[in-house]
Amino acid sequence: MSMDLPQALQQALLHLESGQPDKCVSVCNEILAGNPGLIQAVYLRGCAEYQTGDIAQSVSDLEFVHGSHPEHLHAAYYFGRSLHAAGRLEEALAPLQAALGERELELQSRYELATCLSRLRRRPAAIAHYQTILKLQPGNAQVAANLASLLERENRLDEAEKWVGKALSINPANETAQMTRATLDRRSGKFAEAVQRLRNLIKGIDHPVNRSIAWNQLGQCLEGQGEWDEAFNAFSESNSILKTHSSGGHPDPRGPHGLQTLARVQAWLQENPMAAWNKPASPDQGGIAFLVGFPRSGTTLLDRMLSAHPDIEVLEEKSLFSPLHQDWSEPGALEALADVSEAQIMDAREIYRREMLRHRRQPQRPLVVDKLPLNLAYLFLIHRLFPDAPIIFVQRHPLDVCISCYFQAFELEASMAYFLDIEHTVQYYNAVMQVANLSMNQVANPLHRLCYEDLVAAPRAQLEALLNFLALEWDDSVLEYRQRDGDQTSNTPSYQQVSQPLYTRSIGRWRHYASQLESNLSVLRPWAKRFGYQDTDTVENA
Repeated sequence: MSMDLPQALQQALLHLESGQPDKCVSVCNEILAGNPGLIQAVYLRGCAEYQTGDIAQSVSDLEFVHGSHPEHLHAAYYFGRSLHAAGRLEEALAPLQAALGERELELQSRYELATCLSRLRRRPAAIAHYQTILKLQPGNAQVAANLASLLERENRLDEAEKWVGKALSINPANETAQMTRATLDRRSGKFAEAVQRLRNLIKGIDHPVNRSIAWNQLGQCLEGQGEWDEAFNAFSESNSILKTHSSGGHPDPRGPHGLQTLARVQAWLQENPMAAWNKPASPDQGGIAFLVGFPRSGTTLLDRMLSAHPDIEVLEEKSLFSPLHQDWSEPGALEALADVSEAQIMDAREIYRREMLRHRRQPQRPLVVDKLPLNLAYLFLIHRLFPDAPIIFVQRHPLDVCISCYFQAFELEASMAYFLDIEHTVQYYNAVMQVANLSMNQVANPLHRLCYEDLVAAPRAQLEALLNFLALEWDDSVLEYRQRDGDQTSNTPSYQQVSQPLYTRSIGRWRHYASQLESNLSVLRPWAKRFGYQDTDTVENA
């Protein structure tokens, strides 16, 4: 018995519109069994698969429809939405932008674009979309709350105040607005108000990641009030939630920066000193320097200062070596580095530079500084490919670094999950610094060590020495970095700190948590003394 095709398609549509996506998929499959590639059925099935959670198949179906009929703007919107859900953020932008051409899709397309751009850390563009939505829909509390959150992230605090107030006037219970309100209160020194708001908010937060963020915010507020033990407990609760509920809560020891990999690199470097490696005949063309340091050592502050220099472009945490990273835990991977051919080195340099060019925004500036703190563990790779490139190593008191990493709300990528546990944080610091110290004793690259505490105390002297090391002229703009345009806001977790005037209150922060760090002092004391810090022999709670 032949199928009544129009009736079957209508039935599939009714299932989709009535919230029965499984039935829609089933009907579409029956249609497509007899009519392979029928565009209407593939479209309906792709939309239904999104609702069932089969995002990969939704992307596949809607990609087919969009590719066949790019003028079908509803398909463009749903394709972009599915790409967004699949985490393919860059690819989602074009179809979502195309969907803006359909008036009835404008609001939802702009919202998807804004959230997508926000995840890509292109906040000014996301802000513009939210502002447009609010002109058309001024009573949308969630959009106002999202806008306030992004404005705070951009350090546009007066504007954030306006929009968080608007969002809360529309919906006092809006979670995003409540969180941003607490953040703004904390940043303005209203710690008691922020603490009370966060304690009330935490009780009702269902999503574990949001609950973890709220606990972290509470820890920062309690620190502001000098309630050190309670602050430590709040940060610990935040981290515990992520360890339990986040898919990235446990680091991969065999990953590129994992503990097993670091141990293998250390053992190999001890047995295969860099001086014995073959040397490339052709020098690199230059124009690249590397900024490294353990996370929370002050690399972002230095990044902002250097970025203000008219001859320097800093590429902030772009993982430019990722196309070249191998699984260093595999037999033979490290061993091959010592004997790579001239042609292989030239190819690797070309791959790196192509990746670098993708991210450049100021190509007229002659020096690119590749700033990725944990390249500290890959100095051997920098030396292998760019043996003449300057390396800037930023150091900070090991105890301040470790407590700051434990308290910081990092995105759980690479090896940041080590920072969810204070013992693992210390263990990881020790492993990274073992490899880094071994590498710094071997690389022939020009190497400049800069102490965070000295940079904060005497910025001009430290920056003059650094610019001299980089063979660049002094420019007063490096001391005026806070006056730069908003689109230069840091994408790292340090965005709030680097927006403030230089301060010293984070120096010696660890002393407030000496009792919590006591069991780890035997690991960290040797590093403190190696770096010239002599204040760990006697510890007291401040």
